[in-house]
Amino acid sequence: MGRKQKSKQRKEKLKKFTASHQLKGVLDVTRSGMGYVVVGDNKSDVMIRPGDFNNALHGDTVTVKVVKENLSTGKRDGKIIEVLKRKQTEFIGHIQLSTNFAFFVADTDKPMPDLFIPLQSLNGAKHKDRVIAKLVQWEKTDRKPIGEVIQVLLAEDENDAAMKELLAEAGFPLSFGDDVLEETARLPEILDSAEIAKRKDCRNVLTFTIDPIDARDFDDAISYRELKNGQYEIGVHIADVSYYVEPGTALDEEAY
Repeated sequence: MGRKQKSKQRKEKLKKFTASHQLKGVLDVTRSGMGYVVVGDNKSDVMIRPGDFNNALHGDTVTVKVVKENLSTGKRDGKIIEVLKRKQTEFIGHIQLSTNFAFFVADTDKPMPDLFIPLQSLNGAKHKDRVIAKLVQWEKTDRKPIGEVIQVLLAEDENDAAMKELLAEAGFPLSFGDDVLEETARLPEILDSAEIAKRKDCRNVLTFTIDPIDARDFDDAISYRELKNGQYEIGVHIADVSYYVEPGTALDEEAY
């Protein structure tokens, strides 16, 4: 009777341990392939072995289950049970093309599986092309994550590619959703007279952009004029983008 009672108590403790040791944190993958989930509970990070990532990538916010804890050292081992939020879904790398399919190999110092790219998702990319690819699907039943090419990077775009790589590593999207693009297409190009009346009109002052000729948007400018007292006035002008971003819209959510 005593043994059964002790066995029951052990099971109850195990259940409590399991339930109370599901934590939320961010996965940090080392170059060696080991992972650590940083949970911020004033204890040691939870170590994750490569076979227990459960489709999580470096920087993802995940739910981790602690399966073992050394009470003397504080070290904890765990398994990722769910990916809550991807840090990054777009990557820069190159294409490896075969007869019936292609793979995308990311330019990263963090271990990451290649993306399987169906031929219809190459979008003009050829073997060894440097591209931006997007992770579009990775179910537990998939042998490889599935992706698509969203842009082929040309040699003359090297500076642009370097900037996009920094943005991608920080988790910023490199492309916009259809809902955002549809909203921007409907934005007016000319302000109405009522809106102009709210602003100081500087159109009679010599004003010119300081953005480079290959910029995608011209939102910075300076103006120059001589004043009556012989001094010179330099004006700094920044585009009022907020005028076009209505609260609660897809564009507002994207900007946030």
